[in-house]
Amino acid sequence: MSASNRDDGGARKAPETTSALEWLVAALGGLLVLFAVGYMVQFAVTHPEGPPEVRLEVTSIAPSGEGYLVSFKATNTGRSTGAGLIIEGALTLGGETMETSEATIDFLPQESERLGGLFFTENPADHEMELRALGYAEP
Repeated sequence: MSASNRDDGGARKAPETTSALEWLVAALGGLLVLFAVGYMVQFAVTHPEGPPEVRLEVTSIAPSGEGYLVSFKATNTGRSTGAGLIIEGALTLGGETMETSEATIDFLPQESERLGGLFFTENPADHEMELRALGYAEP
């Protein structure tokens, strides 16, 4: 495009200075970034990783088909995620194991909970019941 076709007639405008409001907003943005980075560093230093800490709690027992469903809640209070978490439930009577059932929770992130269920043919109300985590894999 030639100089004679320009809309501004060839005159150039002087650059505008940055306003105080723009400086204030830029400073606030910088402070937010510094705060976020500082928080992440502080969290990483004060919360070291460790294994998952799984807590199991029976939430209900209900008839299901020709057996019983024991619903449970698995809570991970640890600092790492457990994958492929295997939960075992055992019904005992007089110290003798009468029946066992297993369930797998695919993914239990840190500071989270998941619900699951175990099926039994025996009535869990007539036995002592124990839930325990058998193992997990690191994702």
